[in-house]
Amino acid sequence: MTRYEKLLAKAEMLGIRVREIDFCIDDEVGYYCNNKILINNRLNEKQKYCVLAEELGHHKKTHGDINDQSKIENRKKELIARREGYKFILEPLDLVYAFRCGFNNSYEIAEFYEITEKELNEIIKDFKKQHGIGKKFDRYYVKFEPTLGFYELFNNKYVY
Repeated sequence: MTRYEKLLAKAEMLGIRVREIDFCIDDEVGYYCNNKILINNRLNEKQKYCVLAEELGHHKKTHGDINDQSKIENRKKELIARREGYKFILEPLDLVYAFRCGFNNSYEIAEFYEITEKELNEIIKDFKKQHGIGKKFDRYYVKFEPTLGFYELFNNKYVY
């Protein structure tokens, strides 16, 4: 079962109906309204997975029509929903796990988590906005700049 199929099952458990339809464009688009999610059927499975995660973020965090992105309030709601959607895909410690499994660059990590490299880079960029150049998570210090990596902590000392 792919990550997309697992997320579809999770959406179903939340009482959300998901349908794939032709949006007549090739863009990564989806739409959430009243416990229904529409996803562009022209996308590949990785793209559908990313779109579904974002739309589930809208289900959990935003309500109402936020299509008009010229309004600051709507842009804030979009960011909140996107961040919630990222949680379905990846957490900072997941990056440590990927590194420990031998995946050392964004392409390999994206393939490992069955997402697009573009989406991975967006998630990492969002982590930087939230946590700065790095932050301690559990027994690891995950650094986002100047390069992505981590240090393992032993007795509050960094060991790579």
